[in-house]
Amino acid sequence: MQEGDLGTKADETEDDEYVVFAEAPPMAEEVQALGREGVAIVKRWLEATTHIRLNYDVYDFGPQCMVPYVGGVKRFDLAGSYTSGDRAPVVVECKRYKTVGGQAGEFREFLRIAYSSVLADITHYTRDRGTRFIWVTTHPFSQKQWAHLETHDYMRAALEEKPEYLGGSKIDETRLRDVASRVMVLVLNMKQEALSLTIDELNKVRTVLERS
Repeated sequence: MQEGDLGTKADETEDDEYVVFAEAPPMAEEVQALGREGVAIVKRWLEATTHIRLNYDVYDFGPQCMVPYVGGVKRFDLAGSYTSGDRAPVVVECKRYKTVGGQAGEFREFLRIAYSSVLADITHYTRDRGTRFIWVTTHPFSQKQWAHLETHDYMRAALEEKPEYLGGSKIDETRLRDVASRVMVLVLNMKQEALSLTIDELNKVRTVLERS
């Protein structure tokens, strides 16, 4: 999880409705602590749904959070799997922003990596593993485009912006629609942690639901 754009100059957002002056940047140690804390909160929040188990975080299980894509490797903040349905793999990107920041460009990169990682899956595993891609942020972004962020059209535009993520192949429309359907954008208010199940409560619920 990254502390977003805490520089001293104005944050010029793509929404253009307002300009926010950010506070002084924290020390590196503070950023690390904020990152760990934020990722831990996101992990508890998502696991409290009982549908996801996130066994790995980037701070203690870096290699397990790495996802190859065409031309590179992405280290996500959290990784695990669904505990219901098809029990698909899931990776989570966490953004702890106080302003819109640079999320618009970062999210387009996230979409490119999502599609490109499926191409890498097919190359390495000869199949698409069906990974889900979750973006969790503490501040909304691209508000004029908000309703379109999870669509295949938005993912296509992101790929067309940087076609090198395709590895020389053309965009497959069927695959594009499928991968886009696995993208989820969530906004977290840190106060929601107080409304989530505790770890002890969650463990008790899991035994009743018989979800591993």
